[in-house]
Amino acid sequence: MSILKNSTLIAGCLLLLSGCATSPEECQSWNNDVSLITKMRCDTLAKNNGGYAGEVRKREQELLDAKAENELFHQVYQDIVAQQSATKLTLAGQQQQQQQLDQSLTKLMQQLKGRHGNKSEVQQHLALLENEMATLRNQPQGNNPAAAAQKQAELKALQQKVSRLQLSLGY
Repeated sequence: MSILKNSTLIAGCLLLLSGCATSPEECQSWNNDVSLITKMRCDTLAKNNGGYAGEVRKREQELLDAKAENELFHQVYQDIVAQQSATKLTLAGQQQQQQQLDQSLTKLMQQLKGRHGNKSEVQQHLALLENEMATLRNQPQGNNPAAAAQKQAELKALQQKVSRLQLSLGY
């Protein structure tokens, strides 16, 4: 009887220690081919910021980051629309709308560079946006109908470039 208790105790200790042998990479929630022992080890890892819970936290953070970027895209779109309607305003109103657009677009580009800066496609889109913003900044402002029409066309082009960037990121 004593040998049976010792064997059970040793087996339980080995099972408990085997939980330390699982890495977070092995604990992917989409992996249906893992054994019951591996799943138990992954649950043990979850208590130490690994395993399934760690993966869920990572994906939740990615979702929050994507949501923040999406809000920035919406702000840029709103500022572009405001800038388009500002071409009918006074010079001071136009400058204020241009400044708001610059701020929101700069904030978006900084966040995208930080999060997606290693992707060449995103870098290309960001470079196009920076060039378009430089063109808009250097354009003379005023109530001249020809200048207003040109500014409207350039704002529409900016809006399309922002849309392409958003689509390339999958938002």
